[in-house]
Amino acid sequence: MPSRRERLMQRFDKNKDGKLDEAERESIRKLLSRSRGSGDENAAKRDDKIHIPKDYDSKKKYPFILTLHGYTSSGRGQLRFFPLEKLAEKYDFIYCAPDGIDRSWNATNACCDRQGKVDDSKYLRSLILKAMKEYNIDKKRVYVTGLSNGGFMSYRMAHDHSDLITAIVPFAGVGFNQWPSNPKTPVSVLHIHGTKDKTIKWVGGGIRSAKYPSAEDNFAKWKAFNKCEKKTDPSDLKIDLDRKVDGAETKVVRYESKDGKIVTELWEVVDGGHVTAPKSAARERIIKWMLARSK
Repeated sequence: MPSRRERLMQRFDKNKDGKLDEAERESIRKLLSRSRGSGDENAAKRDDKIHIPKDYDSKKKYPFILTLHGYTSSGRGQLRFFPLEKLAEKYDFIYCAPDGIDRSWNATNACCDRQGKVDDSKYLRSLILKAMKEYNIDKKRVYVTGLSNGGFMSYRMAHDHSDLITAIVPFAGVGFNQWPSNPKTPVSVLHIHGTKDKTIKWVGGGIRSAKYPSAEDNFAKWKAFNKCEKKTDPSDLKIDLDRKVDGAETKVVRYESKDGKIVTELWEVVDGGHVTAPKSAARERIIKWMLARSK
């Protein structure tokens, strides 16, 4: 793969002399300025196809699921991790698995803000609004899920766009160690995390010089954000989620708001690693959990 500098040279070195004159440098500055400001220039290069059911009916309202890949992966990679095509046909929802620029999402300072390279929060909001404009999407049922860096980005979307997002399902990804502010409105959360995750550790850690919280601390913050104080008792519920761990290894902790409308739920995948691709039954359970949430 050519480096970023080599790609820029190929694109802007018009006379192919291996040097950039002032006019060519100015063109690059304008490009980078647009990219940092909105991501619109980069958006044109992303694969962000919107998938609709085969029997789509424009008179019917559909839920929308945005599914976000992990660092170094892609939208196609995310759909291999969590396939949605058959589930979309069965449960009648629209979905999109977009690509992040440089195979990453600019979610938090820990994962993976590369010096403010692009405003992914703004881009993903615009993608949801584009889907709403093109298709008959139920505005009360908009969901975001993601793996690792995509999980971080799910939390970022819930924080930045709580007016738009109904619920999130992050896998192996948390939020800021210290959030800059509280979300304006509650967003239901189902957090899924392996206790033996060596990449985004259950007990928290850091990437480079930036810290990220533990799964339990992150859960506690969002439980408080959502004002979910009523604990339910799912102690008899264990889920067989992880293909690599024998038996029903996943423990469930669940809190609800007073009216039961907002849910903050933690699935502790005991002995689970970083990429805990869920089994078919667990995947369907997750989709049903999402679709049960509404603004």
